[in-house]
Amino acid sequence: MTGTWIRIAGVLLLVMLCLSGCVEVPKGNPDAPGQAAAGQGGTGSGATPTQAPVITGGLTPATPYPTETTPAQTSSWSWRNFTPDPTSPVNYVALYYRDVAFRNTRTAYSYNLVHAPLVIDICIKPNMTTRTIWYEERLGKTKERTETITTISPNAWFEVTVRDVASGNVVAKEGYARLYSVDAAKSLVIRSPGNYLIEFTGNDVSAELQIRVPKAPDQTGAALRTLSCRP
Repeated sequence: MTGTWIRIAGVLLLVMLCLSGCVEVPKGNPDAPGQAAAGQGGTGSGATPTQAPVITGGLTPATPYPTETTPAQTSSWSWRNFTPDPTSPVNYVALYYRDVAFRNTRTAYSYNLVHAPLVIDICIKPNMTTRTIWYEERLGKTKERTETITTISPNAWFEVTVRDVASGNVVAKEGYARLYSVDAAKSLVIRSPGNYLIEFTGNDVSAELQIRVPKAPDQTGAALRTLSCRP
């Protein structure tokens, strides 16, 4: 009887050793140094691609000016030291092009303008809101009616601000809604050489933007594009 129990214990021991040898060792521990859990980082199928702007010719991404320390606006800079020659047509090159959606966002670029003018072309496409209204029509018999109305989002606005880099003074502004008209096509012209900070900000709009300057031997740039609101 004792020998039988010894044989049974030996068989059980062999089975346990076999099972322990067949367990697969994990290939990685997400919590271990140098290893990452699946789905973290990278560009998976859920990642949203971002359209890269076309930037050339010396335009440089910059930090927007602090709004709480904005100096008083000046306007003399935009006309200083520039005399256009009507007999010489100007050929332009593009420093920047992008079609971007604004959601209470700000972006800025710096540029040392040597060959004036600098022109910022803008096409605005505001977000729209749709609502259904109910009213009574009282011509003859009273009738209840509903009507669907589509209007520009009340939160839609856009502004481009050009500042002198050294002083922070505002050289020129243009925009959409709020203090500006709701025309879709806008242009802002800087007619004086200088070192400028160009800021774009807005909400509930998509803006097609192009910055252009005159073509010159020492001024590189891309070919101009035709904006959607400018046939």
